[in-house]
Amino acid sequence: MSGILGQMLQGVMGGGQQGGASPISGILQQVLSMKDGDNQGVAAVISKFQNAGLGQAAQSWVGTGSNAPVSGDQVGQVFSPDQIQSWASQAGTTPDAMRDVLAQAVPHMVDHLTPGGDVPAQTQTADLSGLLGRLMGGFGGTRSA
Repeated sequence: MSGILGQMLQGVMGGGQQGGASPISGILQQVLSMKDGDNQGVAAVISKFQNAGLGQAAQSWVGTGSNAPVSGDQVGQVFSPDQIQSWASQAGTTPDAMRDVLAQAVPHMVDHLTPGGDVPAQTQTADLSGLLGRLMGGFGGTRSA
């Protein structure tokens, strides 16, 4: 996938200028702050995907192998139309583009936050700067560590 996500983020988030990725960082922080039942953080994100019938894909992001892809339409089954619209407005883009960006970014975010293949019990405010650098530079679908 080398560079495709970075190109998408640059296109959707405004050209890759310095700080151009900040809207997606804030949006990913909001995704991580959601709760699903007793689950919080990464566990809540995984739970939401499981509840939408995408559990195998979500588990692949935690594992140490390749990350299974999800589509923008599938992301639309996980997050409400209001959430997608709100995030799209924050990023200055369309809901369709936001779903596509989330379909690329969320698997990598979960992968980044579960480096040992374990889901943390609770995710503190995550440092997504390293993840955003990797997303903007592009990388393959496997974990490097």
